[in-house]
Amino acid sequence: MPDLQANLEGFKSADTQVLGVSVDSKFSHDNWASSLGGISFPLLADFHPKGGVAAKFGVYHDDKGITDRATIIIDKEGTVQYAESAGIPGLRKAEDLLNECKKVNG
Repeated sequence: MPDLQANLEGFKSADTQVLGVSVDSKFSHDNWASSLGGISFPLLADFHPKGGVAAKFGVYHDDKGITDRATIIIDKEGTVQYAESAGIPGLRKAEDLLNECKKVNG
């Protein structure tokens, strides 16, 4: 996520809202963000029912209580335009994600 924070202006110029979603609690999110020196995009807690949102996208591992590291790009009409799982603990490059956003938003 630090890579996303560093490239946030590029995402804004591509008319994209960056959101982080995790099955961890809001309190875990706050601690994690603080450990990075803060972030300026929303972190959403998919905490109760745990993994409910992630399961709908097929990236929740119920047996482990965790999710894949996945990227899902949804257009303004609510249609999934791009989805990719990087696995656990998969890393993604902000530049690659930004290019996908630009494709979606033209």
